[in-house]
Amino acid sequence: MKTHLSPIPLSNPSEEGKVVKTCALFTFRALRTVADYVSQLPAVATQAANDVREAWEESSRPNA
Repeated sequence: MKTHLSPIPLSNPSEEGKVVKTCALFTFRALRTVADYVSQLPAVATQAANDVREAWEESSRPNA
């Protein structure tokens, strides 16, 4: 008597792996975007402070 052994696929690991990989990729890209934005905040705050200071100085001058 001869038996044939063939594997029985229990699940499709490639599809599950792609979902996890896609979620991880989305998360990491979002974190990098947030980190880039946060790194620009000091420059934006400095520029805003300069603009406010200039406006304050201009407001003290008499109209020409």
